[in-house]
Amino acid sequence: MLKKRKVLFVSLVICTFLAVYVIAQNGPATNDNFGTSKVTSPPVSTTAGQSRRTGADPVDDRVELREYLFTDTDEMLPYAVFVSTKATKDKKAPLVLALHGFSGNHGTFMRTQCVDEAEKNGYILVGAMGYSPSGSFGMPMGRPTGAPPKTNGAESKAQAKPGDGAARDGQPKRGMFMGMQGGPGGTKETDPAKVAELSEKDAMNVLEMARKEFNIDDNRIYLMGHSLGGGGALHMGEKFASIWAGVAGLAPAAFGFQWSADQKLKNMPLLIIVGEEDRLVTGSQQLADELKGLNFHVEYKSLPGLDHGGIIGGSMPDVFKFFNEHTRPGSE
Repeated sequence: MLKKRKVLFVSLVICTFLAVYVIAQNGPATNDNFGTSKVTSPPVSTTAGQSRRTGADPVDDRVELREYLFTDTDEMLPYAVFVSTKATKDKKAPLVLALHGFSGNHGTFMRTQCVDEAEKNGYILVGAMGYSPSGSFGMPMGRPTGAPPKTNGAESKAQAKPGDGAARDGQPKRGMFMGMQGGPGGTKETDPAKVAELSEKDAMNVLEMARKEFNIDDNRIYLMGHSLGGGGALHMGEKFASIWAGVAGLAPAAFGFQWSADQKLKNMPLLIIVGEEDRLVTGSQQLADELKGLNFHVEYKSLPGLDHGGIIGGSMPDVFKFFNEHTRPGSE
């Protein structure tokens, strides 16, 4: 009888352990840096529409809005998720992490043109807040010590004119990028250098949560960013190069970079894409030419009729076509 009780006790312990393990593997995504994710606004329709906004950014009705506890500052930070109806649990899906521009937010890339392409191509699209509307996703906001006063191909036309409210010495002023009002995000930390660090950490948290929750193809994880977020995409593309299958910079405002032929980003498929009517961030072709001169795998496109803001939605067919053509380097 005693032997049977021991067997039952051991069996109960094993079953409890397995149950806890299964919950840990399949339950809400958590780690030391973030708490449980929760939905704040579920999709309001299965068809296209824009009845909601995050700040001033329109959000497609098929998008789910969420938030999670960012334990670095003990704040709830928002993020956004769209899952294509073509993405199923039994099939690995490609994922795109989207980084907003200055004064944008987690909903900047969740407008209908972006969601339409993600749906058509079977992608999971995730928008990160980047801690705050001014978050640069880790990109250095000033020029490197001892470096010449340049922005390596992402200079604002207005930068040469003092008093015009544009960028100066690599420091963007409010209103430089689209004029969008960010609205949500963290507020406890205001030091620019710390905000940049937290911005990158928030984006990587969101990526990790998505990778735990969904059946993601690790060889098809992509990164795209607009304006300041485009520079952030180049920074994170370099820093976390082993993750990405491709990086797309939409009118990238790439401040403070020192490009060299020995960078990891050199072997990454890169797309730099801008609107021909962009009057805020110029020099993207010079940036692409500089990288090509260092033998980077970079593709450059300039689209007619699009300005600095219009490039977000207007470039999506080209951006997703670019993503479809590439898998993670070395994974073939």
